[in-house]
Amino acid sequence: MTHLLKRFLPLGLGILLLIYALRNVSFSAIGEQFQRADYRWILLTGLLTACTFLLRGMRSRQPLLALGYKPTTFRVTIALLAGTMAGMIIPGSGELTRCATLQRTDGVSFSQAVGAVLAERVLDFFVLLGVVSLTFVLEFARLQRYFGGYALRLPTTTGWWLLAGGLLLAGLLLWSVRLIDFTHPRWQHPVAQRIITFSRGLQTGLLSLRKLPQPGLFILLTILNQAMAWLMTYSLMMALPTTRALPLLSVLTIETVALLGGVLVPTQGGIGTYHLLVGRVLMLYGLPMTQATVLATFLHAVGFFLNLIISGIGFLIASFSLGKAPVREATSTGRPA
Repeated sequence: MTHLLKRFLPLGLGILLLIYALRNVSFSAIGEQFQRADYRWILLTGLLTACTFLLRGMRSRQPLLALGYKPTTFRVTIALLAGTMAGMIIPGSGELTRCATLQRTDGVSFSQAVGAVLAERVLDFFVLLGVVSLTFVLEFARLQRYFGGYALRLPTTTGWWLLAGGLLLAGLLLWSVRLIDFTHPRWQHPVAQRIITFSRGLQTGLLSLRKLPQPGLFILLTILNQAMAWLMTYSLMMALPTTRALPLLSVLTIETVALLGGVLVPTQGGIGTYHLLVGRVLMLYGLPMTQATVLATFLHAVGFFLNLIISGIGFLIASFSLGKAPVREATSTGRPA
């Protein structure tokens, strides 16, 4: 029951948000946008999307090289595409599918791959904070109106104490784990050994960013990935006369709000969340609500379709074309590092 709830709750939430966002929108108005679109820009957006996946694959390969694996950029990119396809169906499954694909095709330890992905996500979180901060600085007046209906308050004294207590408890737990002698006979049960092995692989993957063979390249690829996301949104907005007339900073605002929406309300492919949030953003630039929602629907539909096509091709290649490789797991003896 819980598994089904986790699978279908994001879909149900996305559908409800989509119905709410499109409650005053006619399908003929949406179809009109596709008739007016300049498909040369849409084609360019598709090429940029493919290049972005390739850059992400190049970046994801760097932690794997630090762990001692030698997958090609192509194979890492294919695993990334397969994960993206899975994530569009079941939110949160993309990273696990990506790691499982790398385990099957290149012998990468699943636990180490998960740790490396988590390390990337932590870095991406700080990049997101930087993008959000930049957007607030450049478009403060508009975003102030956007969030004007929300009362933002600092945590109370009780909240700060709970946060400090949680951090202290986590620190004590980690310290206690380091004191455990995992060579003791009571830890030799097969189930316990599997948990210990997975935990060590996860830790190794998390620390992979400390041993990158080319740290400068990794940082450059991280910056390029963010720049490509901005370029894709810009290219897509150039496809319609209405969005083409918007100021350049609107691209940054739309991209930032879309990213935040995907983090705070994760639905399949951003369905509902994107329509609602980006539609409200476009209203900040002088567009009426109905027109803003129609344009947001167009932007999401084209972006979703391009991602679906490209990731679907990668998923098929990963499923039927790439061979299998033996898995090289982390060792399970001794005390965790």
